[in-house]
Amino acid sequence: MHVDREDRSAKFWLDPDVTLEANHGYTRQELRDIERTMRLNLEVLRDEWDAFCRGYGRLG
Repeated sequence: MHVDREDRSAKFWLDPDVTLEANHGYTRQELRDIERTMRLNLEVLRDEWDAFCRGYGRLG
């Protein structure tokens, strides 16, 4: 999952656990806040990602 804001960007894996893959500009505190929010909403995020991937093949 990508998290972008202004000139900042981070990439997290959602499976098997929330894990930071890359960070460009976020502070450690911001990353902790983002990770906490992702963990609180992990089931919804995974469901949305699965739904996105199922529909992706129908585009174009």
